[in-house]
Amino acid sequence: MTKHGFTLFLSAVAIATFRDEQEFCENESCNEREFDKSHFYSDVKHCGEIPLALSHKLLDALPLDEVDGNVIRTVKRSVFSESQPSPLKEPLTLAAVSQDVLRNILDLNESVIQNEEFVRCVSGGKLFPGSVPLAHRYGGHQFGYWAGQLGDGRAHLLGEYTNRKGERWEVQLKGSGKTPYSRSGDGRAVIRSSVREFLCSEALSLVVSEEPVWRDPFYNGSVIKERGAVVLRLAKSWFRIGSLEILTRTGELDVLRTLLDFVIKEHFKSIATNDPDKYVVFFSRVLNETAHLIAHWMSVGFAHGVCNTDNFSLLSITFDYGPFGFMESYDPNFVPNTSDDEGRYSIGAQANVGLFNLQKLLEALKPLLTSDQLSQSQQILREYPQIYHQRFHELVQSKVGLSGK
Repeated sequence: MTKHGFTLFLSAVAIATFRDEQEFCENESCNEREFDKSHFYSDVKHCGEIPLALSHKLLDALPLDEVDGNVIRTVKRSVFSESQPSPLKEPLTLAAVSQDVLRNILDLNESVIQNEEFVRCVSGGKLFPGSVPLAHRYGGHQFGYWAGQLGDGRAHLLGEYTNRKGERWEVQLKGSGKTPYSRSGDGRAVIRSSVREFLCSEALSLVVSEEPVWRDPFYNGSVIKERGAVVLRLAKSWFRIGSLEILTRTGELDVLRTLLDFVIKEHFKSIATNDPDKYVVFFSRVLNETAHLIAHWMSVGFAHGVCNTDNFSLLSITFDYGPFGFMESYDPNFVPNTSDDEGRYSIGAQANVGLFNLQKLLEALKPLLTSDQLSQSQQILREYPQIYHQRFHELVQSKVGLSGK
């Protein structure tokens, strides 16, 4: 089985229709900042044999949690917390590798996968040179209700890689253990969810362990033992609406402005940083891209199972959905999330949840807007349905050969 050039080496996979296990919490260069890592990498050693050096522009640009370690806590006045991955128990099996990501994004030779150090690096057992693992603090809504602090409860951002084409990619582990944001979770992921994560995101690798992870896959009280797994995945950014929203909710407006200015500078380069209306322009851009993105995934027969704010990224969506058929067989009441009893994220509600996310984004931006800018943004928000429907119809018409004038 091939996809984007990767070779899949899976021998057995749990039923793919299970939903992901509960997330319990889940360009100018900056000067290098010196860190005393002696207290931080007691169990994880740097992997010097794999030629992949990471950097961390985020560390200099954004406030870091003053408290170190993975102790579960409420985090204040910061965007990230330092957090050490917890290595999976060996023996480890490299179950899947994307050859496309390996060669064309990370500039690595295929022979690297034969190195046992590679397996440790992509599963959290060792760190790539330059890596400072971080867990991201964000908040958000779950099933329409504000859930407070969520954050990366089982993910570690290792750093940023700039490849020979000049592209910058943030490298993250998923299922790599507890962080300050894990709440009551164990920080782990299992094979069935990790397979979907590997297939539906820009992922490099899937590593499987014999380490037992206990889950209740149908939420009926029947807990079963499953095998732990870690995915190494990439994105241009992992920031999301909830990254901004939690700062507004907690009144950290100076941090909010710092983060928003950083996001615009790094990821929305066409927006002038000295434009007094840059936040309005930013909102308009996010709205348009959201409408187009949802129209695209609807046009190819996918449904996003957890399209709520805490999982909805501003810049790069990590999809939790799976295919369920052709356009002609859509059931608007189809629900890809087994815990969604009310059908909030049914296929027929996807665009509406996108609108909900944008409403929450505007609420997060409101303290930074003048009254005139807020009025402009509210008008932009009202244009979302038309933008979505126009793009969706264009895509469908193109599929059936009706795109010409």
